[in-house]
Amino acid sequence: MEQRIFLRSYCLIGMSDVEDFKEDLSHIAESDINYVTGKDIIIVTFKTTFKIGELEEFLNMYERTYIVFEATPGFFSANLNNAEFQKALFGGMIDNSSRNTFTIEDGIKEFMDSVKEDLEYEDLKWVKEERIKVATPSVDDILDKIGEVGIDKLSDSEKNILNNYSKQKK
Repeated sequence: MEQRIFLRSYCLIGMSDVEDFKEDLSHIAESDINYVTGKDIIIVTFKTTFKIGELEEFLNMYERTYIVFEATPGFFSANLNNAEFQKALFGGMIDNSSRNTFTIEDGIKEFMDSVKEDLEYEDLKWVKEERIKVATPSVDDILDKIGEVGIDKLSDSEKNILNNYSKQKK
């Protein structure tokens, strides 16, 4: 079975020895390392299979001073006011206008995409095939719940079940 590799895009701002950062990132980047540098500062964009925690652990191991974030479209923006730097790091201007609203569906899709890599193929197959089954509580279950926690703790659906049952008995 072919295994897909999920690459994450990151932006890192490193402070201190610029050459050390270039060397560090050359070991973990799965893409070209795009960077701009200044005196004791480097701004880098790159892609890697590392998750943010793994990246953090790697950088902390070498006692680097940095700021790093995942450069996920719709969740970050940058305007460097220098077209060359902007193009070198981000491929040009970042356009988030099409993602100006965040919906629950977006959040669920992004969450599912983020956990897919942690699931085995068989787990994914099961998720697609299995339908969510909601068990309807029996009247006895509801009465037991009343005995345990009281009638005021019943959900609306449980109250409806009891009301329908009492109507049937009349």
